[in-house]
Amino acid sequence: MTSSLLPVLILGFVIVSYIALRPFPSRVRYLFDFVCFAGATVLLIRHQTPPLPGNGGAANASSLWLHAVAGIWWLLGARLLVAVMSFSLNYNRRWREARLFPDLTAAAIYAAAVLVVLISVLALPIGGLLATSGVLAIVLGLALQNTLADVFAGIAFGIEAPFNVGDRISLGDKIEGTVVQMNWRSIRILTDGDDVAIVPNSVVAKSDIVNRSSPTRVRSAFIELSCPAASNPERVIDALQQATLLCPPILPVPLSSAVLTCLGPQENRYRVIFSVSDTQHLSTTKDLLLRNSRRQLYYAGLYFPRAAQDIPTPDEAKGRPLTAVLPLLQEIILFEALGAEQLAELAAHVHPRSLEPGVVLFAQGGTEAELFIVVSGILQISQHTASSGEQTLGFIGAGDYVGEVSLLTGAPYAATATARTHCKLYGLDCNVIKRLLAANSDLYAEFDQSARRGLAILNRGVAVHATDDSARQSLLHRIRAFFGNSR
Repeated sequence: MTSSLLPVLILGFVIVSYIALRPFPSRVRYLFDFVCFAGATVLLIRHQTPPLPGNGGAANASSLWLHAVAGIWWLLGARLLVAVMSFSLNYNRRWREARLFPDLTAAAIYAAAVLVVLISVLALPIGGLLATSGVLAIVLGLALQNTLADVFAGIAFGIEAPFNVGDRISLGDKIEGTVVQMNWRSIRILTDGDDVAIVPNSVVAKSDIVNRSSPTRVRSAFIELSCPAASNPERVIDALQQATLLCPPILPVPLSSAVLTCLGPQENRYRVIFSVSDTQHLSTTKDLLLRNSRRQLYYAGLYFPRAAQDIPTPDEAKGRPLTAVLPLLQEIILFEALGAEQLAELAAHVHPRSLEPGVVLFAQGGTEAELFIVVSGILQISQHTASSGEQTLGFIGAGDYVGEVSLLTGAPYAATATARTHCKLYGLDCNVIKRLLAANSDLYAEFDQSARRGLAILNRGVAVHATDDSARQSLLHRIRAFFGNSR
């Protein structure tokens, strides 16, 4: 009676211990499994009962508990083998998150162990059970055909490996994002909106899959825009290529290009093709490129012009139209507080300049006290430091200005400006500002506020680097000191 109760007691001990140890860390449970496995091995060797296939036979009361130990030995061995496999794969992030093959392999190991126990250890006649299970498998297959389709599609993904965890993929034109997990039924995709899309494997298998991470994460894209048919296509293409220099995320290789794609009676369409290092930069780069393209074309007179404001000035009566300069001055934040007559006074004293590529506009440390407004072309702003040598800070283009702090305070330039392309600029020295301040002392505070606003605008970051770093803290005082007003 005691021998017949031993298998039950052994099995009960293992089950109770397994349930009791569930709250403990996995290492404690695995250690318990290993101790039990080692103990079962010692018992089987001691009683000369190796737990191998072919050791079956009718189980009597005296050997029943040994058969129970042999069965537990096989199940514990399967569990330890799965634990070793999981421990090894956990060091690889891709395998840790792509759980399909580890799960299937673990299921196969457990199924093999159970079959060995039933056939070889317990010597049970399972032929009829297998025959019955065929019918049951057909019924389950019909009931679970969608789930089985997901499983087999997942197996196909594992064999073909069109993507891995961490890759960015797009499924048709519906879902795009980064694969964060692959399992036996579905894949999980983290979209750009920080949502997790759970897509069944069978649906993925029927979709057009584009792997954005293979062979590299570089993403090529394009923007399209229209210009009047009367605009010279060569000048438009040149302006669009210049706009790509103003977008830091655009890669220099492969080289960006601009092409004419469609001719029309009223407008022509152009396409700018560019590349970025990763898809996450794509939308912001498109926005930046569209804005810079519009500015380059607008100030070059190639874009759809807006109606110029009619500002009556004394100079128009003298036959000196200022319509080319006034729109530029009106859009400069530094002069936002000036009236029409004051703007006309500035416009009358600007002097145009043209620079060929490579010509230096001003050098780092220079004290020309002059403001420069870019009409067309690209200026490269670079800075020399003792620690890193010569560094390119960026580029500025049409409609932007540089040197406002030098104009108002006489501070030296903090960087060097060099023409990257053929440039047209307007220069404005401090003498005309001095006359305006002499006529209206309230402009000191106005220039201080406007200059600070201009320095704080995000898209003028490159131009701001060319100014004196200490300007923001004592700008008003320095303006007064420079123009001889100590109040």
